[in-house]
Amino acid sequence: MDFMEIVLLRLDRIGDFVLGIPSYRALRLARPNDRISVVVPSFAAELARACPYFDEVYIFNALWLLPDYSLWQRWLSAWKLIKFLRSKKIDLLFDFRYQSRMDPLVAGLSGAGQRIGYDLGWVSSFLTLKVPQPDASTHQVSRNLGLLHAFGITSVDKDLEIWIHEKDHKSAENRIPSQTLLPNVPRVMVHVGAATPSKRWGTESFATLLYEIHAQTQAELYVLGSEGELPFVHEILDGLRCPVVNLVGKLSLLEVAAIAQEASLFIGCDSGTTHLAAASGAPVICLFSAANPVEVWKPVGAQVKVLTQYPPCVGCGLHTCDRTDSYFCMNEIKVEDVVEEVKSILAVRKKK
Repeated sequence: MDFMEIVLLRLDRIGDFVLGIPSYRALRLARPNDRISVVVPSFAAELARACPYFDEVYIFNALWLLPDYSLWQRWLSAWKLIKFLRSKKIDLLFDFRYQSRMDPLVAGLSGAGQRIGYDLGWVSSFLTLKVPQPDASTHQVSRNLGLLHAFGITSVDKDLEIWIHEKDHKSAENRIPSQTLLPNVPRVMVHVGAATPSKRWGTESFATLLYEIHAQTQAELYVLGSEGELPFVHEILDGLRCPVVNLVGKLSLLEVAAIAQEASLFIGCDSGTTHLAAASGAPVICLFSAANPVEVWKPVGAQVKVLTQYPPCVGCGLHTCDRTDSYFCMNEIKVEDVVEEVKSILAVRKKK
C-alpha cells in the first residue's frame, strides 16, 4: 500500500463539523495522495458527504455524548466504535474533541499506528501524540488547526466554505411558494432552533421579532428549524399577525445553506445551522447564549454580528440554566436591539 489510511473522529455537532472545515482542507492539501475518512454522527453525514476532502464517510452516533443514556450504554457505544476502528487498520487517526474523557480513550484504543488527540490526563495515555490544551480563549477553528500543527501540518487559511451545488439551490427554491418570490424585497431567514434549552431564545421574543421586522421593513420572512422543533414553532406562530413562510422540517442542510446564501439576512441562536449560514456567506445575526464563551464558539463568516450578554456565570456550559434568581442570559437579548441590527444590515444591503 503506497498511501496512508487516515481517519478523523468528528463525533460532535453540526457546528463543530463546520468549524473544522479549514482543518480538513489543510490535511488534504498536505496529504493529497492519502486516503482520508471521517467518522461523523448521522445528522452531520450530509455535510461530510458533500465535503471534497474526504474519500469515505462513516456514520456513528456516540451515545456517551448524548443525554439520557446509562453508563453501561455509553461504555458499550465506545467499545463498538473501538472495534470498528480496529477493523480498519488505520495508519493515522486524529480526534478533534477535547470535552469528554471518553474521546481520547476511544482514539487511544483504536489500533491506529499514530493516534493524535488532546491531552486530558490519564485517559490520554494510549495516544501516541498528546497535544496540550490551547488557551481557553482560542477560537474553535484555531483549536482544530492546532491539532494538525502539533503533527507538523501548518496552515494559516481559516476561511470556511460550504459545497453548495445548483441542484441544492433549485431544490431549496422549489420549497418556497412562488408567489412569495417578489423582486427587490428583502428575504430574512429566522432559525428558531438550538441544541439545548440554555441556548434558546423565548417564543414570545421570536414572535415579537417576526412581527416587528415585517412591520418596519416589509421583508419576506422564512422560519427555519428541524422537524423536532415544530411544537416550539407552533407556539411562536400561533396568533402571529404577519405573513411568514414556514419551512421548519422541510429543508436539508445543504438546502438551508443554499437558501441562506441567497437571503438578505439570517437570524439564529448559537446553533449548527447558524454556523452553516455564516459559512455559506450569508449576513448573520447570532443570538448567542452565555453558556459557551463567545470568543471560542462565535460563527465565522464575511458578515456576522453577535448579540450576547456577559453575566458572572458566562461559560457555564450547562444544558439547562440552573440559576434560581430568575435570570436567564438569553432573555437579556432584547427584541428592539435585534430589530435595530436588522434594519442596519438591510439598509446597507439596499444601498449596495
